[in-house]
Amino acid sequence: MLRDKWDLSRISCLIAEDNPHMRTIVRSVLTGFGVRSIFEASDGAEALELVVDRKPDIVLLDWVMNPFGGSEFLRILRGDHDMVISTVPVLVISAHANRATILEAMGIGVHGFVAKPIAPAILYRHIGDILERQEMQGRSKGIMGPGSQQKSRKLNIAGISDDASDAEPEADTGLALL
Repeated sequence: MLRDKWDLSRISCLIAEDNPHMRTIVRSVLTGFGVRSIFEASDGAEALELVVDRKPDIVLLDWVMNPFGGSEFLRILRGDHDMVISTVPVLVISAHANRATILEAMGIGVHGFVAKPIAPAILYRHIGDILERQEMQGRSKGIMGPGSQQKSRKLNIAGISDDASDAEPEADTGLALL
């Protein structure tokens, strides 16, 4: 069962997604993982307000939202002077999973990137990996974002959410999905 490895019942999660149907799906999946504290935002501006007010443990961020999207959200978040706010882990979940978008997101400071549509098992693994990495290595502004100490890591962005095998991700990849 998915909940065997990580207990997500005590984490809080912010879903920043402009599509109400997709927010409902992600909320249902998170509830299935045992997450009890879930906040929702319909764009980046609302998401920023919720990060400041609620300080979620992780943000699941759609990259393309109107009028205020993931790129704008992430730039403002990573530039915040409050270290708790500026280091909130962000997992991008987007249908726009081309190389340029992934590299832009990494450069601004994401902790992972998953292509839509995603399977619950993939989402669970990425959330668990990100939170486990944060617990072991401390808070950061993303894998390759501002102030990152992991810029020299070799990254493989092929097979973004291809989870056909149960093989463990390479230890030197940096991003949970990569």
